[in-house]
Amino acid sequence: ARIFMGDVGSQFLGFGFAAIAVIAAEYDPSRTSLLIMPLLFFHFIFDTTFTYFRRLFAGQNVTQAHRAHLYQLMHQLGASHLRVSVFYFTVTVAQGIGALVLIQMDTQYRIVVFAPYVVFQVVYAAVVIRMSSARGLLDVGDARRGPN
Repeated sequence: ARIFMGDVGSQFLGFGFAAIAVIAAEYDPSRTSLLIMPLLFFHFIFDTTFTYFRRLFAGQNVTQAHRAHLYQLMHQLGASHLRVSVFYFTVTVAQGIGALVLIQMDTQYRIVVFAPYVVFQVVYAAVVIRMSSARGLLDVGDARRGPN
């Protein structure tokens, strides 16, 4: 990458997507768009939330830079940047398919679309954390070990 977005850039981008969902919901009586954006970005939302709470409960300073996100741990475990990116791209496409399914469903059942994605994320996180722990990648207080 030639440009580093950083926290400020990613927060602005996240706010922008959230604002689009809220504005779109005003024109959608079923409020479907309020579920579509979180579903499209669920992989990233889960990774961020999971990493934050895992670091918080481990007593780490959650405001310090780290390399403990699931995608960073995958890379430290030996997956190339390309493989990690393709994995995230594939999951995002699957979430996009879920968003298309969500649009077609009755309103009362729409939240059920998230269930398979939640299960997938929990299994994915458990596998990455178990493998990272076995290799000692989580032993460092701020999880800074390994390549970016």
